[in-house]
Amino acid sequence: MIKVALTHDVDRTRKTYQYITHPLKYLSSMNIKGLSNQIRTLKSSNTYWGFDKIIEIEKQLNLRSTFYFLNETIPFDLFTPSNWKLSLGRYNIKNPKITNIIKYLDKNGWEIGLHGSFNSYGDIDLLKKEKEDLEEIIGHDIVGIRQHYLNLVEETWTYQKRVGFKYDTSYGFCNRIGFRENKYNPFSPFDDYFKVFPMVIMDTPFVFSKTKWNDLEQIVATSLEQNSILVINWHTNYFDENEFPNYKSDYIKILEILKKLNARFSLLKDFYSELNK
Repeated sequence: MIKVALTHDVDRTRKTYQYITHPLKYLSSMNIKGLSNQIRTLKSSNTYWGFDKIIEIEKQLNLRSTFYFLNETIPFDLFTPSNWKLSLGRYNIKNPKITNIIKYLDKNGWEIGLHGSFNSYGDIDLLKKEKEDLEEIIGHDIVGIRQHYLNLVEETWTYQKRVGFKYDTSYGFCNRIGFRENKYNPFSPFDDYFKVFPMVIMDTPFVFSKTKWNDLEQIVATSLEQNSILVINWHTNYFDENEFPNYKSDYIKILEILKKLNARFSLLKDFYSELNK
C-alpha cells in the first residue's frame, strides 16, 4: 500500500502587487488567455485565500493535510528588487483572520507546522521565535517544519532540532518532481529521533510538466517498491483556476488517483510517531 502525506505551504494569503505585475506579464507576452484570466480575478475579493477550497476538497475525500504557516519579517527595501517578492504582500500570522483559520484547522484534524522564513534556515534565534509565535496561537507544541524556498545549509537541521522540532520536510526539488538523490525514505541526520521526510511532488513543477501523469505513475511505483512516504506539497494560494489554471484540478486528480489505488493518507506528525514508537 502506498503511503501519502498531503502538505500545503502558506506563502501568501492575499493578492497585492500581483494585480499589476501578472497582467503586465501576460500582456507583454501577448498571452490573451492568461490576460483574460487575470481580468476575471479582479472580480474576486481574494483569489489567494485557498483554505476554503482545500478544506472542501479534503473533507469530501475524507482526508487531512499539514499546513506550514510562514512568519516572514524581512523589511522592505525599495532599492533591492530581489527583496520585493519576499517582503511585499506577506501576511501577519497574528492577524485575527489568520489566527482564526490556524485554530480552525488545528481543531478539526489538520496539522499545523512552521514554514520557516527565508533567513531562518541559518538563524537559530529567528527560528525559535517563529516557532514560539505559532505555538502561542494554537496553544501547544508543533513538531514539523518546512523551510521557505526549501533553504537548507549544513547547520539547518541542527538548529531545527535545538529549538524543538521533531521533523523537517524541506529536502526536495524546487524545479522538478521526484526523489532527491534517491532518498526514498525518512532519514535521521543525527541517528536519533529527529527525522527528515523527503518532499517528492510540488505543485508548479508538476503542473507544467508535459509528462506529469506518466511521472506520477512512476513515482507511485517507486514509492511502493521502496516503501516510501509520498510527500506532496500544494501551495494554498494556487487554488483559483482563473489565477492558476490546472493547479486545483491537478491536485484533485492526484488525490482521486491515489484513492483508487487504496493509498493510505496520514499526517506527517502521525507518520513521525509511527517511526519513533
